[in-house]
Amino acid sequence: MNAIIIEDEPQPLELLESALALHFPKIRILAKTDSVISSVSAIKQYQPDIVFLDVMIKGGTAFDVLEQLADPDAEIIFTTSYEKYAVQAFKISAVDYLLKPISEEELVRAVEKAMHNLNRAEASSHLRLLLSNFRNHSTADVKIALPTMKGYSFIKPDQIVRCESDNTYTTFFLTDKRQILVSKTLKTCEQMLEPYSFCRVHNSSLINLKYIEEYEKGEGGSIRMSDGSEVSVSRRRKEHFIQHFRDLMP
Repeated sequence: MNAIIIEDEPQPLELLESALALHFPKIRILAKTDSVISSVSAIKQYQPDIVFLDVMIKGGTAFDVLEQLADPDAEIIFTTSYEKYAVQAFKISAVDYLLKPISEEELVRAVEKAMHNLNRAEASSHLRLLLSNFRNHSTADVKIALPTMKGYSFIKPDQIVRCESDNTYTTFFLTDKRQILVSKTLKTCEQMLEPYSFCRVHNSSLINLKYIEEYEKGEGGSIRMSDGSEVSVSRRRKEHFIQHFRDLMP
């Protein structure tokens, strides 16, 4: 198993090398680069199995590197300090990333997953989606990767009317009447969708505020959505919902 590390800071580079040597001694580090130009050259030259790619490097970003590669066969594991927009792009595109300082437990998990998924046909589609989502700040152009029984569905936030949870599963109700069941908790879905006008109104309900037709007051109240569904608002989430709804109004 061959790898390339793309990192422009000495300390994170040393820590990553040490952790890989400890947990994955059979992984060979073929090159270590720190800029967009040298990284693109190294990936093309060595054709690695895994690339550890820092988001911010000399001369640009990880996305500048990817845009110069035609569907790389390597598994990409991004590394980054907490940059809210970049992390959000990773989450909704279903792409692996590691936050610095990198925990060895998370590193092991990511590498084992990468080794298992090596050369998977869908990897390039996730990277293309990531590039698109990172470059687009408009909700109209963003897409979310939802894992299904058959693979992944790529949908826009504006296609989602609401989400309903059942323990560790969540059903997405779409504007075209389709329903998509995914093995994600509602909390995870909330973290992905909150920037796109979604609001958690109940332990089991997450709604798109754009598709509210009517709100009936009460102890918590109830909402009628554009698809005809009725959604209860829990008493403890009522103020949170009303504030989010007001923020959306012109």
